[in-house]
Amino acid sequence: MEEDVFKTLLRNRNLENKEVGEVFFNSDWEKHTYDPLHMKDMLKSVQRIKKALDNNEKIVIYSDYDCDGIPGGVVLHDFFKKLEEGKNQKNKTEEKKDSFKISFQNYIPHRHNEGYGIHMHAIEKFIKDKVKLIITVDLGITNIKEIEYAEKNGIDVILTDHHLPIKDKNGKQILPPAFAVINTKRDDCAYEEKMLCGCATAWKLANAFLNKYREEYGVGVGYEKWWLDMVGISTVADMVPLIGENRVLAKYGLQVLRKSKRQGLQKILSQAKIKQNELNEIDIGFGIAPRLNAAGRMSDPREAFLSLLDNDESNNYAIKLEGYNNKRKKETIEANQKINFTDFENDEVILIGNENWTPGILGLIASKVVDVTKKTVFVWGRGEDESIMKGSVRSGADGANVVQLMSLCDDTLLHFGGHEEAGGFAIDKNNIENFKQKLFKVYKKEKINFKEKKNIFLPEIKIEAKNISNSFYRELQKFSPFGAGNINPVFEITGNVVTLREFGENKNHIEINLSGVSCIKFNTTEKEKEFYTNLSGSQKIVGQIEWDNFKNRVKVKII
Repeated sequence: MEEDVFKTLLRNRNLENKEVGEVFFNSDWEKHTYDPLHMKDMLKSVQRIKKALDNNEKIVIYSDYDCDGIPGGVVLHDFFKKLEEGKNQKNKTEEKKDSFKISFQNYIPHRHNEGYGIHMHAIEKFIKDKVKLIITVDLGITNIKEIEYAEKNGIDVILTDHHLPIKDKNGKQILPPAFAVINTKRDDCAYEEKMLCGCATAWKLANAFLNKYREEYGVGVGYEKWWLDMVGISTVADMVPLIGENRVLAKYGLQVLRKSKRQGLQKILSQAKIKQNELNEIDIGFGIAPRLNAAGRMSDPREAFLSLLDNDESNNYAIKLEGYNNKRKKETIEANQKINFTDFENDEVILIGNENWTPGILGLIASKVVDVTKKTVFVWGRGEDESIMKGSVRSGADGANVVQLMSLCDDTLLHFGGHEEAGGFAIDKNNIENFKQKLFKVYKKEKINFKEKKNIFLPEIKIEAKNISNSFYRELQKFSPFGAGNINPVFEITGNVVTLREFGENKNHIEINLSGVSCIKFNTTEKEKEFYTNLSGSQKIVGQIEWDNFKNRVKVKII
């Protein structure tokens, strides 16, 4: 039976070819990662950082507030700290008395008070503070005016990002006038892996610098691999395709995570009841990422950044994240319970909002609405003041390019940005109805260009519950890490319902014992709850096989 299952998985993932299978199952660092200097503007960026260090210029690392930007900010923080440490150690060995110090700071915009991207008020502050170099992480590709202003006022910008550039009416990319734009999605970038996350792109910058100057700064060969714990978190959490180089980065990132000495990270894992030495990609998606994101959603994203630094204070911030995550879950549940999904049955695209919804939960609400309706969703809630609303967007089964939709409605928005499938925006409260009308018209016109998504959650293999065992799970893990581009296989599982129970603070989770296997459905709607609690006898359940770290056993997550 198991042999048939794995033959099917090999066939469905086009891994029957020996050479293709070798790359997939035996990813090799030297063979399957690429030279960062293949990225457009990488060499000039490395040289510009060297100039800043030689001249003791003030540097700002400006990163996004999510689980891609924050780890990326940590990577560059640790990079500069390591340069300091290595250079000073080298000076000491060579009996030089000079102390080497890099003048840098990390800046993370506040999700509620500032919102996504680079902001003029921040640039003004940097000008006043005589900053000479800004390095962005996971943002900036749509901040044309802000970057132009910085450059005109004597601040060079090295932009590292992975979001889509804006296009003009002729489809030509419009890049910000930065000193350097490192983004594999720019049309003239020849880098082999186009789908790196923001943190990985920033890590590549540090990697490229060390490849050229590591000896001068006393940093050992390969030391930068210790920062792959952050790259692993972001690569999984930001849902870039886990194939090609991303698969290698995720694989090695998980290995480093299992050994990481970061005290705050270890505290996060402890609070999430995750065993560090057994950590997997699911633990990142459902344990680490929500807690890191919760800081920005419910308070200050800098607290998540501080929880990941390798120092004694990180523990205190990790403890705070747990409280923010619990608050985030409660607010999201309350918001979702108030949505009447039948209100949108006749709408091709959905615009929904509530002034009581905080910016931190808008993306979570949008994801839930997409799950239920399968339609592209724009969600707005209160912003930094009563007149400005913040928004979050998720693409539905229609495959809508949400950045393109927003760009065609830009006269009704204050600003916007994101990927093809997810983004954010800000809007004047009085302009919401105008935006809705424009959005509906634009959507109707543009929908012929969308590429409808395949339902990746259709079951590909049938299996009896009695055959799902710990040993079966271990064999399945050979195909991991799972994620976008290599999803955890979906099974149609047959068995008999033994017991049912509701659990969770709000009784919104369901556990079904199907022939001895625990099958769990999280965050059920009232309609879903009614369906599952009435199951009995022989049943077929569609789900993904996962490991329950808490109970040390295999389980099924119901789709």
